[in-house]
Amino acid sequence: MPIITLENAGELSKEKKQLLIKRLTEVVAEITGKPETYIYVRIDEVPRENFGIGGKSLS
Repeated sequence: MPIITLENAGELSKEKKQLLIKRLTEVVAEITGKPETYIYVRIDEVPRENFGIGGKSLS
């Protein structure tokens, strides 16, 4: 069973999450040949203040 974990800095709308889940599932199914019903997608929304790039916080 393929497991996809996406970490996102900040919050996504319900619609964007649904679209990500749909498209990620489609691509993985196409490439792996696994049925879509076997593909698990998890979206983790992490506060922007918990991410930093170049020594600076994203918040």
